Amino acid sequence: MNLEDFRGALEEFNFWWIALSIGLSILSHLLRAWRWGLLLKSSGHPSTLLNNYFAVMIGYLANSVFPRLGEITRCGVINRTDSVPVPKALGTVVTERVIDLCILLLLSGVTFLLQFNLLESYFEDAMSNLNTKLTSNWWQLLMLFIIGISSLYILFKSNLGKRFVFIKKVRAFLKDLWIGMLSLKNVKNQFGFWASTLSIWALYFLMLYVITFGSPVTQNLGILAGFSILVLGSFGMATPIPNGIGVFHTLVAGVLVLYGIDYEQGIIFATIMHTSQFITVLVVGSISLVLVNVKNKKKA
Repeated sequence: MNLEDFRGALEEFNFWWIALSIGLSILSHLLRAWRWGLLLKSSGHPSTLLNNYFAVMIGYLANSVFPRLGEITRCGVINRTDSVPVPKALGTVVTERVIDLCILLLLSGVTFLLQFNLLESYFEDAMSNLNTKLTSNWWQLLMLFIIGISSLYILFKSNLGKRFVFIKKVRAFLKDLWIGMLSLKNVKNQFGFWASTLSIWALYFLMLYVITFGSPVTQNLGILAGFSILVLGSFGMATPIPNGIGVFHTLVAGVLVLYGIDYEQGIIFATIMHTSQFITVLVVGSISLVLVNVKNKKKA
């Protein structure tokens, strides 16, 4: 990326739209914390909204350094603040991730069908690349499958699993994890859970879409383009790379090309979009980390 072009794009950008996007993202995180509280309560371990929010933001902060560490970190924080067992908390997080993945796949299908002629070649190339990677690494996938099946057999079926304390602890951990994963069926406020889930994704869409109005390059993009950015950006953030850096930019810039925007301009726009959210996580996550530690010291 040409730094002079990036500086020029920043000078032309209307930062009020970035501020609105940040506000929407903070609201989405708050709603996610509230939804998580419903799952924790249904698993038998109620917690406060504020502590849930701190845990969520600290989790995002951890993901900025090590991918997928945030889920474990989030559960560790809520264990410190509200004494929620880590395995059960982790089970509720897994449930969240499965639900969000289903919604993302549904959005992907709807977005693809509504813009079939435009997105067909893009998705064909993406699937072709994925198929090539899976085919070339088939033996690694097979080994992982064999190791997984063997581990489950040792844990739950063989006599060997009954003799060692470590294996007993793993069994107990998996049992609590399963209880956490089943927490959804025990949620009393089902309407609130599903309404908040849909609202979270609506806010995700809005926080990525409103920022397009800030640049003269992207201000005329339509709602369908916004959905494309949401879908590809979400897949980019889901990759096992800290905060999706690089992959997010490539996927968003690539899809913007289909709407007539130069790839280099798309990279610049994706960088501004990603950086605004990244800074938000760093600031709010760091504040949350400090406040959690202060609260725990006072409690002690």
